[in-house]
Amino acid sequence: MDLTDPLGCTWGRYVQRLADEHGGWTALTHLLMRRAGPSAGLPEDPGSVERGLRRLRSRGNAPGGQYGQWLLEHFGVPRPLDETARWMGQYHSRFSDLPLSMCEAQLRLWDRPPISESPAACWIRLGLASIAMRRGDIDTARLRLHDVGELPPAARIEADLLHARLGDREALSRARAQIAVLPRDTDRDCYHARWADQRAYQLARDARYAAGARFYRSIDPDSPAAFALFRRHHGLAYCHWKLGDPDRAAEHAEAALDHAGDAGLLRLRVMALRLLAHIRPGEAARFAQRADRIAQELEHLTSSSRP
Repeated sequence: MDLTDPLGCTWGRYVQRLADEHGGWTALTHLLMRRAGPSAGLPEDPGSVERGLRRLRSRGNAPGGQYGQWLLEHFGVPRPLDETARWMGQYHSRFSDLPLSMCEAQLRLWDRPPISESPAACWIRLGLASIAMRRGDIDTARLRLHDVGELPPAARIEADLLHARLGDREALSRARAQIAVLPRDTDRDCYHARWADQRAYQLARDARYAAGARFYRSIDPDSPAAFALFRRHHGLAYCHWKLGDPDRAAEHAEAALDHAGDAGLLRLRVMALRLLAHIRPGEAARFAQRADRIAQELEHLTSSSRP
């Protein structure tokens, strides 16, 4: 994903993407007029419409006005921009591995028009809710989740998993039902892994580690999603450690460390290293030092990871 634009997603970037996608400014103008129809209120002169679109390009992140509304209504958000918003809003994406302050800064740059006036805004608000949770700002997280608006299926799962982390047990049941009907792909594997992890964590609070391990084993061991494989092995490592089997726990923890490293998920490597420090107390200082070095680079809050 391209995050090099210091202005995030501006109207200029949005309109230019549409013009490129549909064959230029003239083609975009005529297509808008056809899609909107005579009752929409557009000028009848194509030249006037094209000039309106070109003026919109210069509005930066100001409200898009009537032309912005027409484009969003009849064209939506171009797929690359929509996918970037989704990537920034998903907890299991590599975006979450960026330093916390960088994640927040990028999300705030996108929490403005045109994205904030579009359906893709839900992903940005979910991302900001997740950032607030990682900072321990629960009140802000709740407010962000309350403000997400209408959600597509994957975003509903994202929201429910975040609600569950805030203590809403019914949200986990809703998420499970929604995950079951997703297409079979890496996103589904990641969402199932997150659901299983949260369900097992509830059991762990009652010291029901054997029951929790069954949820981790439900994660596909052949999944192509490194995040899902990390969750499987990290969870099994934790359960076996608590069940008094350090050798088996260490085997799973090493696998979790490898999966996190293979995917470049440094935040997850921190979690695996800290767990290994508990499982292998004789090497605890070495593992903890490695974890702390990575965590400092990522501005990782120690309270956001459990052993």
